[in-house]
Amino acid sequence: MRGQQTALARFGELALKSHDLDEILTEACRLVGEALGTDLAKVVELQEDGETLLVRAGIGWKPGVVGQVALKLRDGTSEGHAIKTGEPVISSNIDDEDRFEYAPFLKENGVKAMVNVLIIGADDHPPFGILQVDSRKPREFSESDITFLRGYANLLAAAVDRLRVVAAMRDNNQELERRVAERTRELTEANRKLWAEAEERERAERALRQAQQMEALVEHLPVGAGLVDRSGRIMAANPELRRLLARPVIPSFEAAPPGEWVAFHPDGRRVEARDYPGARALRGEVALNQDFLYRDGASSGGRWRRVSGIPMPSEDGGVAAALVLIADIDEEKRATDRQTLLTRELDHRAKNMLAVVQAALRLTRADDLAGFVQAIEGRVAALARAQTLLAKDRWAGADLHAILRGELAAFLDGGSGPRAELRGPPVALPPGAAQPLSMAVHELATNAVKYGALSAPAGRVSISWRVGGASGGVLGLRWVESGGPPPKGPPAKRGFGSRVLEGTLRGQLGGAVSMEWNGDGLACEIEVPLGRAERIVGDDAALAGFEAQEPAEADREEGVPRSSG
Repeated sequence: MRGQQTALARFGELALKSHDLDEILTEACRLVGEALGTDLAKVVELQEDGETLLVRAGIGWKPGVVGQVALKLRDGTSEGHAIKTGEPVISSNIDDEDRFEYAPFLKENGVKAMVNVLIIGADDHPPFGILQVDSRKPREFSESDITFLRGYANLLAAAVDRLRVVAAMRDNNQELERRVAERTRELTEANRKLWAEAEERERAERALRQAQQMEALVEHLPVGAGLVDRSGRIMAANPELRRLLARPVIPSFEAAPPGEWVAFHPDGRRVEARDYPGARALRGEVALNQDFLYRDGASSGGRWRRVSGIPMPSEDGGVAAALVLIADIDEEKRATDRQTLLTRELDHRAKNMLAVVQAALRLTRADDLAGFVQAIEGRVAALARAQTLLAKDRWAGADLHAILRGELAAFLDGGSGPRAELRGPPVALPPGAAQPLSMAVHELATNAVKYGALSAPAGRVSISWRVGGASGGVLGLRWVESGGPPPKGPPAKRGFGSRVLEGTLRGQLGGAVSMEWNGDGLACEIEVPLGRAERIVGDDAALAGFEAQEPAEADREEGVPRSSG
């Protein structure tokens, strides 16, 4: 009992002085082992999951136990019973014990007898764990031993709670110090900003007094006018400037939010911040009548504005502010551009159309005047239809399906059922490819009506197309005739239609044309790289088809021989 009292006194001194929990737990194991005369003692700590016990501290154990062995908290174990009931567990000889299962590491360390008591938690906290004393010999633990261990465990629980409180206070102090330091930095930064704002406000007030002198002058101007200080802020502005600039700052000092707008020079270069007339004026330059295209997120076209910047001198010879003038010239600019474009386009297309018609007149041959007129009217009509489709889409291109339907309308909706079939996806032909393809289809249709499938009641024509290639820019069109008069093979002479196919589709557009005559009729394969066609202007491709050499005298017959296309 004196030994146990001595152990309690020594441990009490340590528990009051030490701030190291591991030191307290280890010393607790050593002192309780000495007091009870055992070689082994340990503290197992209940983990946060409430289901696991970790051997946190101990004496006399082999390596690999303290800090490493974890036990699952379950029924049928002495530890589980102690946690569940709060009562001590005593086993005088575990070899004869039939109440509990014991962890393998106990037997590996030669444990024969053990006693454990609960280390309670403070207030509403769960138990800290279990204090356990182990003996390598069978042993009867007395009632006084149990009383001593309970008092010892309670003293240990008080030490653990003290350290928990101290740790919480330390964390609170650190958090308080962090907040104080952060608040100090905020106040310092706020004071710095206040001083800077006061200086800026004083400068702005001086400039504002200057601006007020000009405000009456610019209030009713038809252009936007305003005075800008050296920080880019608009100190005074008339209603028109406030309408043109949504924010009270010139663009060179505060970039527009993403998607709001961006400005471009007439040559397409993006306007850099330092190139805006307001920024140049604040550097002492005079920038007059600079035209920019302002494009915002809601409009793909943008609006043209004419901007000027004039420096306003300060008393010391520098620049105090800048006068910025902005005029909306979008309607004027676009009207001029449209007029120029239309004039140039009309001139170009008129010349080319006349050249195409002239070449068609020169190269078309017929047996009589009526046949000549019919051939010329058909070819000119094909050109007119292509021109109409291009004009409808403002010369941006023409719909392939519309071109084919225009040539074969009589055979698509006939009273006895359609004799022509169109199959393919929507394709917008570039202007450079619309007229050549229109003329080529016209020649194929004319040939089919005169000599091919459409010259017989049961004949049919199937046209299919696709767009493919490495970049999706190659048009492939297939013309297949069936049910017409049996063909006699390839024509012996090259007619007008053959020259159109060769000269336009292959020569000018860089495409490919192949024709086969089988038992059912003509099969024609056409490939056109649309990317190349986009680079051909207006009617140039159509004109190129007629620029081949004059046909030989033996070929001077009707343009499309039997089944030649």
